[in-house]
Amino acid sequence: MMRKKIVEKYRVQFEQLKNGDHFYRLGKLFQTKNKNYFYDMGTGKIFELKNEVYELLYYIFKMDTIDGIDELHLSDEELEKGLEEIVAAIGDEHILSAPKLTEFVGPQSLALREELDSNMSQLTLEVTESCNLRCKYCIYQDSHNDFHGYVNRNMTFEIAKKAIDFAYPRIGKHFYIAFYGGEPLLNYTLITQVVKYAKKSVKEKELGFSLTTNGVLITDEIAEFFAKNDFVILVSLDGPEDIHNENRVFADGRGSFKLATEGLKKLLKAYGNKYKSNIFISMVTSGPNYAEKYDKIQKFFVETDWLPSDISVNASYVSYGRYAEEYVMPNLEMDEEYAEKNIDPLVDWSIANHGENAGKERLFSKAQIQKNLHIVHRREIYEKPMGTYFFNGCCVPGARRMHVNVEGKFLPCERVGTVPYLGDVNNVFDYDCIKKYYVQDFMEEAVEYCKHCWAVHMCSSCYIDCFDDDKINMSYRHSGCKYIRYNLQKALEQYHSILESNPDELEPLNHIVIE
Repeated sequence: MMRKKIVEKYRVQFEQLKNGDHFYRLGKLFQTKNKNYFYDMGTGKIFELKNEVYELLYYIFKMDTIDGIDELHLSDEELEKGLEEIVAAIGDEHILSAPKLTEFVGPQSLALREELDSNMSQLTLEVTESCNLRCKYCIYQDSHNDFHGYVNRNMTFEIAKKAIDFAYPRIGKHFYIAFYGGEPLLNYTLITQVVKYAKKSVKEKELGFSLTTNGVLITDEIAEFFAKNDFVILVSLDGPEDIHNENRVFADGRGSFKLATEGLKKLLKAYGNKYKSNIFISMVTSGPNYAEKYDKIQKFFVETDWLPSDISVNASYVSYGRYAEEYVMPNLEMDEEYAEKNIDPLVDWSIANHGENAGKERLFSKAQIQKNLHIVHRREIYEKPMGTYFFNGCCVPGARRMHVNVEGKFLPCERVGTVPYLGDVNNVFDYDCIKKYYVQDFMEEAVEYCKHCWAVHMCSSCYIDCFDDDKINMSYRHSGCKYIRYNLQKALEQYHSILESNPDELEPLNHIVIE
């Protein structure tokens, strides 16, 4: 009877915290090997918890009620003291008090036209849709769910020039022109024309260039051109020869490793020590034997004498395209089941190898893992709950970066599939279209799901998987939401494990710049 009175003492207050929704949206419980923690969604604060407090919050978040909490294997004293501590923290630290999410706020809704007209940053030119490889996981393969089909269209200089002329007056301090494909070096002549034109035309702006390539067509001359013009180069390399050649092949099935590495060697020679800031590797890994492959890849980076072991690697998995999925309300049990599936082999491999290699070999995945840790490190922290919610990981479409396809049509970036166009080089921005699809429709749909999620303030989800050809379609995004929550939980766990054992290891996160 005493235990039930203890629970009744706090019933009204805890029901008020739910505010007609669910406890699970208010924060995230997580553990390291040694300690218990709670991330509060409203304030961004993270607290270390005693065992009994963790157990109480775990029950409340899982059962979505305090009913039955008196049946936990805690003493009367532990039960009452634990609830008292939670209630005290609610008053003193303002936790578990995040306001309901009813709308997103940001430049997308507050200053859309201003951002588009005066704060653009990156222009990506899809200089060709052609490619000299037939990578097995490419979106152009007919086995891919978002199959595009191989075509041989190239961007003309006229379209590229119009795109630059359109973007230039709208650029802020920095103007980055990126070249994309297909394989952009198949239209290398256009790249040289664009560089020449941009250098002549762009004044009083910091001008930069970047390019994504499979490396096969790089010659000494091309490498010198890139180095001379300070290009940032992303080269596709999936690891040692046997792993790389599994998927990155020519039309006749031959692997591209030898030619790709020859191209990369030419770049490294041309750039010298500048490789650290200008040359990056894009790696895509396919399963199912991820751990075995990562061991081989690590050995490849350590033992290959011509390849700097500290070169930055952007690692990812094979994407099989968009798949619609029914929405399921986020809850503790579902996220735990999802985590048990071990769906992020790179994170798990990196955590398993981190302790053994710390201070010895640099893990090839270091840059990728630092990105995840940086999300936790740079999170907003407030004394009282944040009153506004921002557009997840969404940029201002057409401002931070704008992708121009071979036809001259505008897209938010090179990573999106078939989505409503933002305009084109002849008819410029379609402001009404952008406002409707990427602000109003997106917010109306996303709020319905994001309002139930504890990860909303650290979420990296953007427009990539939210559209059909001509309308919003959030069913493509639901699987990605589960993965983002899982990834954030892993980042929280790893960040605090490092904080407990070697906090100096987190210092480099202070110097990461998000462009």
